[in-house]
Amino acid sequence: MSEPKVRPAGVSFLRRHRPTLVTRYGAAAGLVLLALALRWAIFGHLDNRLPFAFFLVAVMVAAWYGGLGPGMLAAAGGLLLGDYFFLPQHGAFAALNPAARAGITVYAINSTLVVVLMENLHARIRKLEWELQDRGSGDRAAPK
Repeated sequence: MSEPKVRPAGVSFLRRHRPTLVTRYGAAAGLVLLALALRWAIFGHLDNRLPFAFFLVAVMVAAWYGGLGPGMLAAAGGLLLGDYFFLPQHGAFAALNPAARAGITVYAINSTLVVVLMENLHARIRKLEWELQDRGSGDRAAPK
């Protein structure tokens, strides 16, 4: 007598619990606003130093939870809010001081790298899920 084939345990759970598009983008926006609030709460202690530190954490969590689009939304939102609220005032087309320019560059590189790496992780997980699903459905269809 053959043993009953069991579907891999993690596949159905992972597919059922994927957040919706609205949830992923909403979480990204909420994380950026939370980062802004936390950074604003300690603004007096840090002055204009580390304007993007909290936003980088928001980008990491948004990219982990939502993937490429929400991660890039969080990165762009963090850049705009960090520039507006926490960098020294400058005109729209005025030259930035070297420290501010370096801060923006480092944040842009780090946040983009985090989002790309998280998207790569998501792609590999999706590939493994499909392989598990194919393996599970192939076992049931094959007679013994």
